[in-house]
Amino acid sequence: MKTTPLILLLLACSSAFAQHSISFKIDGFSNKYYGLVLVRDTANVFKAGTVKIFDKATKKELMHTTSDELTFDLHEGQVRANILEAPYGEQSLIIYEDFNFDGVKDFALMDGQNSCYHGPSFQIWLAQGTGFKHSDAFTRLAQEYCGMFVVNQKDKVLETMTKSGCCWHQFSRFKVENGQLKTVSVEESSLSNTEPFFEEVSQQTWVNGKEEQTLKQYISEVDTLFSFTLAKNGKQVVLFQAAQGEFLFYALCLKDGSVEFSYPEVVYDEKKQENVGGVMTFSNGKLSFKNDDASYEIYDEGNGKIGVKVLSDGKNYVFEGVEGSVKGDLDNLKKLDKKNLNKTL
Repeated sequence: MKTTPLILLLLACSSAFAQHSISFKIDGFSNKYYGLVLVRDTANVFKAGTVKIFDKATKKELMHTTSDELTFDLHEGQVRANILEAPYGEQSLIIYEDFNFDGVKDFALMDGQNSCYHGPSFQIWLAQGTGFKHSDAFTRLAQEYCGMFVVNQKDKVLETMTKSGCCWHQFSRFKVENGQLKTVSVEESSLSNTEPFFEEVSQQTWVNGKEEQTLKQYISEVDTLFSFTLAKNGKQVVLFQAAQGEFLFYALCLKDGSVEFSYPEVVYDEKKQENVGGVMTFSNGKLSFKNDDASYEIYDEGNGKIGVKVLSDGKNYVFEGVEGSVKGDLDNLKKLDKKNLNKTL
């Protein structure tokens, strides 16, 4: 049969790639298997190449991935397996670990940079019988989040993270039940888009097929002026300014740091073309404000006598503070520009 020029050209290109490709044997992670990576060069961060797994006894290739965007670091001239610095650090071409908690190790092979923010992604093969079977479900966990998932052997769950910009993150946990992946929990955190820029954390959990949801807020990026702990219930009173310093805020926080109540609620006034909130008054060492439900007074009478007085439905309540818990000085409020205390809605 006569060989055409096109076939000769393709054979020549294939031969040239084989002659000029660089190979690294990846060993030491198993007494049964070894890996091999072949790349065109090592000068670029993203390298075109192939990752392969071989059986040590038979020299038979078991699986492989091919990509134009492999990434790896050399450690004393060697490529190492099982480095997983999630979510943004070094992640090996080969991860050999028990992903489905059946006592037998499985394989993850990098297939490029297909996860969030052009991060490393992987194809997953689970051990089955005497060989391995590709898993679409486990592969999705290594494609649709940020980098390779983390195996939490203690809790027997797989953990993923993804994000959008600086201010939204999602953390998910999955368990393996009858060979299938089941979502255990999904936690999302974000910053509110108005002062005082609370961190909002929502969590969904599934227990015995029943879904539970919680939503909490936490104080974030603030300048705390005065705070103390209430003796009766251990809650914390916090007076603070947000990062922009436009308003003074009061917050009552639970023991876990989440915000139970805060004042004021800031909104943007279209007519005034500015943010506005409620009224706070400071005089004679007392800070006062009120909303539709109650009137509040934070006091510091000296000699360790601090607390909060609340008038609600015609009844007075006094919540004393723990003297040793005081941080800051209520008199710091004298230094504030009065407009920060008295902007009204």
